[in-house]
Amino acid sequence: MRWLIVLALFGLCTALVFLFPHRMMEPGELSEAHQVTRNDCFACHQPFGGLPNERCIACHTVAEIGRDTVHRTEPTLFHEALAEMSCVDCHSEHQGRQARNAMDGFHHLVLPVPVRNDCKRCHATPADELHAKLPPSCSACHDTSGWKPVRAFDHALMARDVRDACASCHTKPADAVHERTVANCSSCHGTSGWRPAQFDHATLSVAERNACATCHNVPTDEFHRNNKENCASCHTTNAWKPSTFDHGKYFRLDGDHNATCATCHRANDYAEYSCYGCHEHTPSKIMSEHREEGITNIDECVKCHRSGEDKEGGGKKEGHHGGKHGDDDDD
Repeated sequence: MRWLIVLALFGLCTALVFLFPHRMMEPGELSEAHQVTRNDCFACHQPFGGLPNERCIACHTVAEIGRDTVHRTEPTLFHEALAEMSCVDCHSEHQGRQARNAMDGFHHLVLPVPVRNDCKRCHATPADELHAKLPPSCSACHDTSGWKPVRAFDHALMARDVRDACASCHTKPADAVHERTVANCSSCHGTSGWRPAQFDHATLSVAERNACATCHNVPTDEFHRNNKENCASCHTTNAWKPSTFDHGKYFRLDGDHNATCATCHRANDYAEYSCYGCHEHTPSKIMSEHREEGITNIDECVKCHRSGEDKEGGGKKEGHHGGKHGDDDDD
């Protein structure tokens, strides 16, 4: 008896679903365009057969899909290439009256490979200057998840003559360095990024290469302010440091005289020096030793002593050495 009641109830529910499907199921409101079916579920649905494509194309001619709904002068019609797919793979219903709600998360992976690789079949070709120089393979930079962001752009995609003509896509920098440079951009820059660059001073003329201050700021420290030498006498074009300053031109630093700068040069003043910062060098002791030689001016030691050698020396009797640190006349 119980089974008979269950079967009777099942039969009643099934009959009600067939007689009043919309009221029994209440799946949601149709889009505005499908309101004309007047809640006739079987206009689209097939009992125990789902929603076959044949029901859709009975109203929507495949070759015409998109002609009236895509707001472009020449809409892209591509549904004929999707004949083997089910309409519900991309479209759904009962999501409200707005037509855009019927798009159920379109993904390019549902497309056949030939259609997926033929981007221009659905998308307009960019008309900007950059894309005009590129081959037609969009997937080299873009993917199907979105137009942006793009993958790292590979300049190898371009023809060699275009790749070497950087200014056809990029604006030439207007700074002082680039105004003087006539070399191709690739002499310093790579296609993977603007920085870091490998600048080669050989691309400059000899006159510009020797006029460092036209591109570089002049150092303002005490040492450089009093140094009149050309930059190349201490530095190279490879890097600012390490420098090749030759202290031996003025005083050879060896043995006991391998001291720090501040030992001889006080207050960062490299134009002046003093030997009275260490061991036996005191004014009274030095004066007594030099008076025997008839030397009374003991302020310019390096005029006679270019190193710490004991036997080194010599000078004028009663001589006034005069001059500044760095003078080379030893008379």
